[in-house]
Amino acid sequence: MTTSLEAPRRVALYARYSTDLQNPMSVEDQFRQAERYAKQQGWTIVERFSDSAVSGTAGRTRPDFSRLSDALHHGTFDIVLAESLDRISRDQEHLAGFYKAAKTARVEVHTVGRGKVDALTLGLSSMMSAMFLEELSDKVRRGIEGKVLKGLSGGGRIYGYRPGTDERGAPVKGTLAIDEIEAAVVRSIFHDYAAGVSPIKIASRLNDEGIPFPSVGSKRKSSGHWKQNTINGNAARGTGILNNELYVGRRIWNRLSYTKHHQTEKKRSTLNPESDWHIVEVPELSIVNQELWDAVKARQAAQTKRRSKVATTDRNGLSSGQTLRRRKYLLSGLLHCGLCEGRMTVAGSGKYKTYYCANAKEKGPSVCTGFRGLRESVALPLVLSGLRDDLMKPEAYARFRDRVHHQLQAAQGTAEDTLRLHDARVRQLEVEERNLVALAKQGLGVQALVDELKKIETDLARLAETRDKILPPEIELPDDLPELYQELMTNLAANLSEETVADRAADELHELVDRIVVHWDESARGHWLAIEGNLGEMLRKSAPEELGAVRDGAIFAEVGCGSRI
Repeated sequence: MTTSLEAPRRVALYARYSTDLQNPMSVEDQFRQAERYAKQQGWTIVERFSDSAVSGTAGRTRPDFSRLSDALHHGTFDIVLAESLDRISRDQEHLAGFYKAAKTARVEVHTVGRGKVDALTLGLSSMMSAMFLEELSDKVRRGIEGKVLKGLSGGGRIYGYRPGTDERGAPVKGTLAIDEIEAAVVRSIFHDYAAGVSPIKIASRLNDEGIPFPSVGSKRKSSGHWKQNTINGNAARGTGILNNELYVGRRIWNRLSYTKHHQTEKKRSTLNPESDWHIVEVPELSIVNQELWDAVKARQAAQTKRRSKVATTDRNGLSSGQTLRRRKYLLSGLLHCGLCEGRMTVAGSGKYKTYYCANAKEKGPSVCTGFRGLRESVALPLVLSGLRDDLMKPEAYARFRDRVHHQLQAAQGTAEDTLRLHDARVRQLEVEERNLVALAKQGLGVQALVDELKKIETDLARLAETRDKILPPEIELPDDLPELYQELMTNLAANLSEETVADRAADELHELVDRIVVHWDESARGHWLAIEGNLGEMLRKSAPEELGAVRDGAIFAEVGCGSRI
């Protein structure tokens, strides 16, 4: 009977190759060498572990390496055998941790090239691997930097572009060309955002229209759907569709540095100093014009400014989320009580819409005694009167006319992009239809194919019906544009209160007005408004003649019907 010392030693093999650019057969090659070595030593192979297309610096994110690490303590093998130590790991910490765990479990680590691994071998191998990784990183970085400075791409998939080709259609490494279909999507995102559409609504529209998400077809893990962050990103870091300066013909490299967290092993980015950035002008890759880019940046800046004014909670105890909610009314967040300086909130509907002190109503007279409510129908025309008088000047109409013409031009460009996307979707459906018909003729899954064909035919019919509606319009100013402008100005308060524009109009009003403090004058039986901000001077020049009087630098207005609060 043989003893345990005489029994063949049990071996677990481990193999790994780094990227999908390497030959997957290398795992089999490594196993073959290890098997030959184990046979020479008289060992018995009991288990095999391998990781494919995974970096040697990864630790627990390697599935089979994790299994191997856990199996060390199961007592199912006596030796771990690999082609070399860098197949187990190139990371000093991971390699030392694995060696320590194996030693604790009384499992030896061997390599085909050097035999049994001891502390000295481990230390030297770890040092060499670390030096190799640092040198490789420096070489890769220098290579990418050289490509970028020559006007070439630094690598990576960028939405809106495809690999460039030469005159024969052969791909040219490092070059990019505009993908007209994806570029149309990019422009539609910029146009929508500049027009006041929220990133959430833009993402919802793209998902509804079936526009493929940027990472579709790549190896990036994602839900496959457009999201708010995909569009908005981070302006300072240059992430997100709206912040990619390549869309305006400017390539920026080395804006961010990437490191791997020592515990989670997740990649983390750090913003580099602007002095370290490499900026190269590539106007041939521009997708949006500078004016549209500037309009998007202006709206982002306004949104950032609005958020910076909001503390974690405001003086009324509202959270920042409540305070930043899209405004329904022009005067939302501007009116403050002259007694307690708390915010005034609105109640009622239609012509009975009235502002009152929230503290007085919700917290009682010990906090604020309150006063009569202020009708919106009184306050809003008063606040807007200065704007209306300024907008009735000839130069204001000239700006309006030019803006209308510009918007018509933009609408034509947007319609062309929409038509391009529409026709691309039609072509895609027609290809799918032909493929399904070919499969049906072979008798493969007939009923399922018929159902899918009906769905495609329905989609194609719907697209055919909508095509005429999205044809680019002719650029022609209406003959009655002056009368239309006059009507808009006459009904300024009503037009700016429309649900579709109220939030943007309120944002613009907040740029002119810091706050409006509402006071009650018992002797005059009326409210007077102290307006703080750039609009105050405009109102003092125009509002008194029509709607009230000036008193101590403030605007006075008669109160409408309203109950005491």
